[in-house]
Amino acid sequence: MSTVDPLLKRLTDRVEREGLTLPITLVVSGTTVTGEVVPHAVWAAHIAEQLADSESRASVFSADFAWEKDQPERDGRYLHLNGGKVVSAGAAFPERGGLFRIGLDEVSGWFLGEIQVH
Repeated sequence: MSTVDPLLKRLTDRVEREGLTLPITLVVSGTTVTGEVVPHAVWAAHIAEQLADSESRASVFSADFAWEKDQPERDGRYLHLNGGKVVSAGAAFPERGGLFRIGLDEVSGWFLGEIQVH
């Protein structure tokens, strides 16, 4: 059973409560992920917008994320990244970053700041 780092939990709760952002790099299941922690509502709104503007079959889910953005973050078990990238072998994917939702109990290490890959 994984445990949640109490300082990371405190920081992500503050991001949520005060509407802040926090650049961070995480180790999640042995994978390095970098990006900016954002409030739950910001994360959900960005996904809703992307899906609404999409011509893909996934666009039908835009309404679900629009609904989600108006819901309070219920249990604080997740952190939400904007511009999230998986970093491996000197490269980062997706190139322009994506929107990630990561369980706090899956994070085994972290540091403040984003990794810049050129």
